[in-house]
Amino acid sequence: MPRIEPVENPDAEQAKLLSKSLLGPDGQPLNVFKTLVRWPELMRRVNALGGFFFVAASLDLHERELVILRTAAFARGSYEVGQHRWLGAEVGLRPDEIAAAIDQRLEHAWSPEHSAMLALVDELLETDTVGDKTWNAAALYFDETQRTELLVLVGYYRMLAGILNGLVVELDGSVEELLARPTN
Repeated sequence: MPRIEPVENPDAEQAKLLSKSLLGPDGQPLNVFKTLVRWPELMRRVNALGGFFFVAASLDLHERELVILRTAAFARGSYEVGQHRWLGAEVGLRPDEIAAAIDQRLEHAWSPEHSAMLALVDELLETDTVGDKTWNAAALYFDETQRTELLVLVGYYRMLAGILNGLVVELDGSVEELLARPTN
């Protein structure tokens, strides 16, 4: 049970903000946004940074989703893991890639680029920094802007997972239904 119920009957300001948010598979605003919209100014600020990664980042969609899944799993962010299992599949990640992004112990034949990227993500999550060896290995495939975006993306989703975990935001029913369907 969520600590703070998502807004089901938004006022005009909340409705305007929700109209600009990502919708679930059922076409309805997601619980993350329906919860954050209780504080419109906070939601604007949180969404400004999060929205950057969906509209302006130089990382490609596969890279973004792999990083988000790895970060959310590390932070025990079940809401974000669920949402990004769905979103990762939407951008073409295969089930084995999604599973290996969530559980780094799973064997997976990552490309050299993705191996370097996930090594940077893992080191940042585990130590709150990135050593020169890892940074330089990632530099073979990712420019300065992309490596900086990786750092910010990890920090953003780590923060968001903490917020959602603390508020006990529940995964949206339409996402649960979609994830429960067998994959072919």
